[in-house]
Amino acid sequence: MDPIIGFILIILPIILALVLLVFLRKAADVTGVIVWFATIVIAIFAFQTDAIIAITASVAGIVKSFPISLMVLTSILMMTYMQETGALQRLIVFFKTLGGGSKPMQILMISFGLGLFLVGIGATPVSMLPPVMLALGFNPMVAVALPAIGYDPLTTFALLGVPAVVFTGEYSAWGATISLQEAGSVFAWFMPVVSLGIAISMLWIAGGRKLLLSRDGLILASICGLTAGLMAIVCNVIFPLTTLTNVFAGAAVLLVLFLFNKVRNKPIIDRSTLDEKDHEIEAGMSLRRASIPWVVLVILSLATNMIPQVFQFLFHDLAFPVAIGAYPMVLNTRFLWQAYTLMLIATIVSMPFLKTDRDVLKRTFIGFKKRAPRPVLAAAIFFAMAEVMNFSGWVVDATGTWLNPTDLANGLDPANNMIFLLASMTAGLGLLYPILAPFLGLLGGFISGSETSSIAMFTKYHVETSTAVGANSLVVAASSGIGGGLASVLSPAKIQNAAAVIDEIGIEGQVIRYGLVVALLMTWATAIMTMLQAFAITVVTLSIVGIMIALPVVLGLVLFFKGRNSEETLTSNDSE
Repeated sequence: MDPIIGFILIILPIILALVLLVFLRKAADVTGVIVWFATIVIAIFAFQTDAIIAITASVAGIVKSFPISLMVLTSILMMTYMQETGALQRLIVFFKTLGGGSKPMQILMISFGLGLFLVGIGATPVSMLPPVMLALGFNPMVAVALPAIGYDPLTTFALLGVPAVVFTGEYSAWGATISLQEAGSVFAWFMPVVSLGIAISMLWIAGGRKLLLSRDGLILASICGLTAGLMAIVCNVIFPLTTLTNVFAGAAVLLVLFLFNKVRNKPIIDRSTLDEKDHEIEAGMSLRRASIPWVVLVILSLATNMIPQVFQFLFHDLAFPVAIGAYPMVLNTRFLWQAYTLMLIATIVSMPFLKTDRDVLKRTFIGFKKRAPRPVLAAAIFFAMAEVMNFSGWVVDATGTWLNPTDLANGLDPANNMIFLLASMTAGLGLLYPILAPFLGLLGGFISGSETSSIAMFTKYHVETSTAVGANSLVVAASSGIGGGLASVLSPAKIQNAAAVIDEIGIEGQVIRYGLVVALLMTWATAIMTMLQAFAITVVTLSIVGIMIALPVVLGLVLFFKGRNSEETLTSNDSE
């Protein structure tokens, strides 16, 4: 395969996805199916992939998607059930009182602090928070975008640290053996800058410069971002709490915001925002009862991760491996440990405590059937696409054995593997290679809809290429994982999930337009930090970093003054 032609063919499905989502405004599931089919065709006819392998890899990708796709399924079930019982409405009334009248405080408490906590215990803010943000007066685009960008301000530590767990296994398979805490520690040093940028981005998306530069806006965003980032360091560098990093970080953010208002003698709860209908909802159900599903979920998450014997039993002893045809790896489903199982149990356990009769269950099923299938399909199909890319160029020999084209002993063309081709083309960058690593992760996260899948796609090649150019392979591979996490705000599957729970499927492209700016800026910041850690500090590396810092600053100033001049011209024309 000619590298240039191969590169064009690889990015064609990605360009197709962007066109379908952003310009043609197709839904994520429709886009996913079309792009998956295009990838299959390209893999078979251009990269000489065996058709059986392409189909089997797609099935394996769907199984790999279960921690995400089935979590989407069960989270939509939980939220629909809570909505039908009135529990969700009661929680929304409580959320409306938070923040003491400060919009930045309210956004950062709910979308940042609570979002961190929810995704830490295995829940999904993109399923749970859009109805809340919509009820708080935000338009549908913002109600979807805020939970999407806040899916995890600490990227790698979402869903009980699943991305960090997968990274540990992938890196240990291709590089030096590392522990989960060692892997988490590498990611943690990136987090203060990453989480700070995401907190600032939330306010920018919700209200532009006006909200960001409001009295408390930038101060609160800085407090939240740095608190979350520092807690990531504490939970990984100091204590071995990698899988619960988000739980403690989210709790710390909420505590710090409470103390901030306490010190300034401002209330954290402002009941003046409630209307007559809100008071009726309050009278109909206590906050304690309404929060039972989430409380049970928290207890289950803590028990399955903080009690070593329980974690060992569910995660290791009951891994429930699945073999798929001749697929060369056994997939450990660990379904009794996964967040989707815990969420389903929490929903069932809460039923005796909430108003549950035949009508409630019937309405829950009708709403669930309407909302769930398309986001679940979107989550699964992008995983399938990623796995086809992983196994592109593989063929079956006469004995039925799968042959990897990157294994030179097989006599196949390694350039027939899409991921190998991408990695080998970037290896020629030499000293600049670490800059590209987080962008490859961002690309993988967009394609697959998951940081976990992005890690699986690129870790091997980051290890090999970093070693070839003399860079710290652990840092480079980790930065790619962070790029995959930052793709959450671009993930069609996650955005459609958020849109589905407020019945707004079709706005995915609009959200992606906003998210693209945030994702690119934060990935650029990650690339800068990668350069500082990947090599020994020299005049050359410092010069490269200086240029990288200067570029977005100059571009930002140009756009700022251009926008200001446009406003002045418009004002002048109006006055005439």
